[in-house]
Amino acid sequence: MPKDFIDKFCVIAEQDGFPRIAGRIMGFLLLQEGPFTLDELAEELQISKTSASTNARLLEQHEIIERVVKAGDRRDFYRLAENHWERMFDVVRKKMHRFQAVLDETINALPANETYGRERLREAQRFHAFMLEHIDTRIEEWRHARAGTEE
Repeated sequence: MPKDFIDKFCVIAEQDGFPRIAGRIMGFLLLQEGPFTLDELAEELQISKTSASTNARLLEQHEIIERVVKAGDRRDFYRLAENHWERMFDVVRKKMHRFQAVLDETINALPANETYGRERLREAQRFHAFMLEHIDTRIEEWRHARAGTEE
């Protein structure tokens, strides 16, 4: 298992607001054909089963990984979710929407004479609105491009 990649990926995931362990799980699952049990994830990544469970649940809530069942086995297995890149981007989109709501609320609360702050916040509003407006188009373009490569 390329440990360097997993170490780098967990730092990136942490910068995006995920715990390092969640990033390690994502990095591992990107490289390894699964699915894996929590025990297997814990052993491969040298983490506790509790950490594996907590972080797998978090990633499952964000729909980045999914829980699957194997016939005849009562354990849960985890693998990357279908379209996991789109789902990871959904996390970013939700953050942008939350930030945009804070911008809207703050601009409305600022006194009219706060021209510098209002203009800076309006520019941030415009930027986020522009990015959010075009995200869906880009994702659709990605889906068409991806479908074209799968034929």
